[in-house]
Amino acid sequence: MITEVQAQIQAQATVESLVNPIDALAVLTRQQKALEEQIKALKADIANTFGEGKHQGEKYSCTVSLSQRAVVAWKAVAEEANVPAELVAKHTSTTSIITVSSKV
Repeated sequence: MITEVQAQIQAQATVESLVNPIDALAVLTRQQKALEEQIKALKADIANTFGEGKHQGEKYSCTVSLSQRAVVAWKAVAEEANVPAELVAKHTSTTSIITVSSKV
């Protein structure tokens, strides 16, 4: 059975052997998705096991905090209040974003 360290070494060797950056991006994206799933599961396990507060591992610590976030649907509010589109546009800012996605 392959260990986690062996899998990481093998994955890194795969990325380093790829000449095309698009292929390297696809491999790294797959690894990222797998890591994100592991991280999400670990966070849930830690929160459920230890509860809220600061917790110490052997080498590292983490803090678990529970909260709620309220999100206002401003577009819906503006529509319901019959706010003119021009007023919404006046208070809307735009920023440039570069997006590169890969199919994995």
